[in-house]
Amino acid sequence: MILEGLVTTVAGDGLVNLAPMGPIVDQDMSTLILRPFQTSTTFANLMEHPEGVFHVTDDVLLLARAAIGTVDPLPEMFPAEDVAGQVVAGACRWYEFRIEDADTSSERTTLTARIVRSGRIRDYFGLHRARHAALEAAILVTRVHLLPPADLKRQFAELAVVVDKTAGPIERQAFGLLEDYLAEALGRPEAFSVTTGSRLHFGLLAHGGSSQEGGRQFGGAGMMIEEPGVWLRAAPGDSDSVETEPSGESEAVSEADIGRVGGWLAAARAVNTNLPGCRIELARTIPPHSGLGSGTQLALAVARAVAGLHDLAPSSVELAERVGRGRRSGIGIHGFDQGGFLVDAGGRNETDIAPLVARVDVPESWRIVLAGPETGEGLSGEAEREAFVRCGGMPSETTGVLTGLLLQRVLPALREADIDEAGEGLYEFGRLVGESFAAVQGGCYVDAQMASLVEWARGAGIRGVGQSSWGPTIWMLVPDTAVAESVAADVAARPGVGWCRVVRPLNRGAEARATIGQPRRTLSKSG
Repeated sequence: MILEGLVTTVAGDGLVNLAPMGPIVDQDMSTLILRPFQTSTTFANLMEHPEGVFHVTDDVLLLARAAIGTVDPLPEMFPAEDVAGQVVAGACRWYEFRIEDADTSSERTTLTARIVRSGRIRDYFGLHRARHAALEAAILVTRVHLLPPADLKRQFAELAVVVDKTAGPIERQAFGLLEDYLAEALGRPEAFSVTTGSRLHFGLLAHGGSSQEGGRQFGGAGMMIEEPGVWLRAAPGDSDSVETEPSGESEAVSEADIGRVGGWLAAARAVNTNLPGCRIELARTIPPHSGLGSGTQLALAVARAVAGLHDLAPSSVELAERVGRGRRSGIGIHGFDQGGFLVDAGGRNETDIAPLVARVDVPESWRIVLAGPETGEGLSGEAEREAFVRCGGMPSETTGVLTGLLLQRVLPALREADIDEAGEGLYEFGRLVGESFAAVQGGCYVDAQMASLVEWARGAGIRGVGQSSWGPTIWMLVPDTAVAESVAADVAARPGVGWCRVVRPLNRGAEARATIGQPRRTLSKSG
């Protein structure tokens, strides 16, 4: 049988080479039959020093990097005991071997090796469809020069389905590296997909008023969450168009979203008029005007997908400038890039995109319960601009208190995984911001039923609760899934609550990758 893994060999100058390899092994792991190409570094090293180390590992990211030759620096290693070689410290098992016979009569040699020592470092993770798919993809990219492009594309497309359904962040990263490598090897990608989450906004640090004259405006704090999210794909087209692809995982894409995507596609075109036609396939969106940053995430996803399709790599700030986002808050832009909990300093004017001044991971075990009313939307567009005028400026004293809450309570608590302290600080932050906008939203919260929900949550011992942006979405910060599900059940039963869901924090940026030969699905065309 063939056992896929990694082989380390040592050159005459002492340099260690790490390469993926699938030797034929016997049941008791006493011999290996290796078949390296004569043009490979592994072959050259074994001809000079006929010994090495074979590793069994479940680290698909390392396997992927080894397959495309981007393992720099090498992983941690320690010296082998019976051969002149190195053992990868993060492997599951290792086998030191010596070559006993070599058949070099063909381009792909046959080397028979005897195992002289073995060892175990850690347990193998176990069966995992996505890891197997990433491993198969790693094997495929080593055969770019052997297989027809159509076969490579077809096999990658089949593996992509498995990864999309079952992968975690590591498997997605590994598969993305391999897809990008294959896309470069075969030419421009056939499509480019982007997936991103939503943005919670806890409130602004400053706005308007003579006390802020000459200072930075807006700024604030926010957090990225996994759901609801955006998924779209850009593909070449005869002309610019937007098509919908209902995923069954969220509400149907609205006509308004289709129109917005068309506008941002036109904005991207205006920046580079030489781009060929582009078809946007839109599967998932974030409910608009819900306080979850739908506009920025969708706009950046469009801009990133179009840029990726044409081998362009602008920064997220550049993308935002192209589509006219981030004039008040930079949280959604920086969140698209990095995920996590973020603080921006505000801009000196409404044309600036606020710089990121702090970012920390949110503990992965924490959960966020989201809830919203049956009807109602937060402010946006012209209504939002008028609201800033009507409510007057935020006193500099309030800005000082808000800044202190972030620096002295929330950020340290997040680093220490202290959910009570972080939650209390965020609640107080949101309450103070809400008071600043009470005149235009009818109180600290835009919806009376949601205000009642905040009061109930505090009474139930949930210290972190508040409104996201202009609402009406309410967020609640809880320590784990079990608590979240219990809270969500209680919330869903309360009067005036139209929807409720449990979501995870998102500590990574948007996933963007070239798609190789992704099979076309049945699409309903609009626009």
